[in-house]
Amino acid sequence: MSVRVKAQRKRRDGQATRERLVQATVEILSREGLGAVSTARVARDAGIVQSGFYAHFASLEDCVVEAAQHIGQRIHDTIREGLAHLREQGVGDFELVLAQYRRILDQLEAQWQFVELLLRYFREPTPLGHTLAAIQQSIRDELTHHLMALLKPLDIPDGGRPEAAYLADLMVNMLLSSVQSLRWEPALNRELVAYLLTVETISMAARTYDWMTEKGHWPDPTRDRG
Repeated sequence: MSVRVKAQRKRRDGQATRERLVQATVEILSREGLGAVSTARVARDAGIVQSGFYAHFASLEDCVVEAAQHIGQRIHDTIREGLAHLREQGVGDFELVLAQYRRILDQLEAQWQFVELLLRYFREPTPLGHTLAAIQQSIRDELTHHLMALLKPLDIPDGGRPEAAYLADLMVNMLLSSVQSLRWEPALNRELVAYLLTVETISMAARTYDWMTEKGHWPDPTRDRG
């Protein structure tokens, strides 16, 4: 076997081990939270000796950050898929919105420890805090983009971005709070949570649209044209 082939195999094996370490961290974070993560536990779950951990990561925090990015991307993708489906099928259809909230709650509940991690650490000036803040921002941006598309026909100032971003904040906070409530109150009916989220979202969207279309709430965009 040539030196080049050996080097390629070593890189592949190293990458595979790194991925196992990240996946082990993802699973521990998702099931048990940050307090359960240690180099010994992650290495054991990944099938390597503890000393081998540092051949792939400079620190435990580096591994946790990468695992958080994986979980965050999964949640982001779920929300993106749901919003794309709504844009195609109709955002005012109660059953469609309800179905998407069920999907999103499924994903967030499966990652409830990560949600707790996000809410607890996203404001901290640490690599993990910055990563969690970026994840929350990416979800907010996705919702903002979706809402701006709905507001576009109104031709309001700045394309409605400030208003869309504010509505996105409300929706993100509702989702995260709902997951917390489902964890704090095990007897809480999950279907009721999805139903109330749908009612609130559709009602809020309809009332906001009505308010925005009322005369006098926005300056006439043609007023200053010569």
